[in-house]
Amino acid sequence: MAVKVVSPLDSAFMLVERDEMPWHASLLMVFTLPDDAGADFVSDLREQMRGSQTPAVPFNLAPVHARLTKLPMMRTVSSIDVDHHVRLHRLPRNGGERELNELVGQLHGERLDMSRPLWELHLIEGLPGNRFGAFIKIHHSVVDGITGMRRLLRWLSPDPEARDCAPLFTVGPGAYVPREETGSQVTRVAKTVGTHTRAAGQLSRTVYQLVRGSIDGEPLAVPYQSPKSVWHGRISNQRSIASKQFDLERLKAAAADHGVGLGDVVLYMCGSALRSYLANHGGVPAKPLTGGVPMSIRDDNDERPGSAFGFVTVDLGTNVADPVERLAAVTRSNTASKTQLGSLSDEALGLQTVVANGPMIAALALGTKALTPAAFGLVISNIPGPKKPLYLNGARLESLIPVSVPMHNSPINMTAIGHDGRITFGMVAASEKVPELGQVADGLVDALVDLEKTGNRRKLA
Repeated sequence: MAVKVVSPLDSAFMLVERDEMPWHASLLMVFTLPDDAGADFVSDLREQMRGSQTPAVPFNLAPVHARLTKLPMMRTVSSIDVDHHVRLHRLPRNGGERELNELVGQLHGERLDMSRPLWELHLIEGLPGNRFGAFIKIHHSVVDGITGMRRLLRWLSPDPEARDCAPLFTVGPGAYVPREETGSQVTRVAKTVGTHTRAAGQLSRTVYQLVRGSIDGEPLAVPYQSPKSVWHGRISNQRSIASKQFDLERLKAAAADHGVGLGDVVLYMCGSALRSYLANHGGVPAKPLTGGVPMSIRDDNDERPGSAFGFVTVDLGTNVADPVERLAAVTRSNTASKTQLGSLSDEALGLQTVVANGPMIAALALGTKALTPAAFGLVISNIPGPKKPLYLNGARLESLIPVSVPMHNSPINMTAIGHDGRITFGMVAASEKVPELGQVADGLVDALVDLEKTGNRRKLA
């Protein structure tokens, strides 16, 4: 059994795992059955997977705590219990989107078994319109959005006639081959600590510049500036799910009309939807909510397990009534933050995520009951997805709905994924804190319409 040291970021994700705050990310994939599909298509798919027990990285990684250092580490396993990891569900008769979201919310709120490889795949039959779902849960300590999407692209086929898609968790073409770890466990830990100590020096200088810029009036948003709202407080493990899909060209056209980037429009839409929701639920804070936006530090060939990203803090303009001025505020903040953090090394940028969330990580790791502030009002991710149609044994992938991690004091998460000319916003929230999550989804529609109406008014500088 091989044991490897994990990064500070992945260690943090394992340390903060709690019943009420599981730290896995999920993805709901909805497929349309092929014309030649039999009644047992989905159950046959599971049976096919049961014939394979040898997992690939990262599906073979299970947590272990080192005896000497007490730090979280990962061990590799050579086989898995497929019946535990791959499960079959069926919606009730006449079930639809509401029943699907309820099932996904229930599954997402349940912790992964921390004694096994940290993932589950749930196949869901009985969707209306000759469709089925595949819901994958995988812990953030073994995969991030970029590597997860790359593995998805390997699982599915661009050929609608292909009927030989290998199970997601098995070794396939281009699978990651881990670098052999040398030296004793203590030596490997010391080497890792040394690397991140050097990164910490660089990070401290950048943190000083960020704080200095904020004081001097530059449009820099920094962690822990987001105001309190009705959402503040502890959360339970009860989850609600919502999504909204758009033609990607609509967002691109709005971005071009206003002279901004697509990512700016995504953040503006999220901020606008939150403003609209809060206006009807407790009031809009006088200061803007901030969004923590993950920024990947992977190159095109980076297939390492674990998470590799830093956070850009962005002013979401929730305190600005005019939609064009709100977009301008978001764009200025997004540009300034990316410019400031762009000078960091990959190691320092990854360490920045741990530092930004340090109070929460420390409180949970030490077992204290103190409720620490959240670094951001919420996390908003924008993940590039497949640009062309994909198929699973002939079943066409119709939608990708991301479901990520709500937190104490930050009970809602929003993620956008592009796919085949469309972009889907997936939202997950602690049900007791955001009881009408569908209203946030509807607010995205209104926000885009507002931009389309004002597209010729003026372009942003």
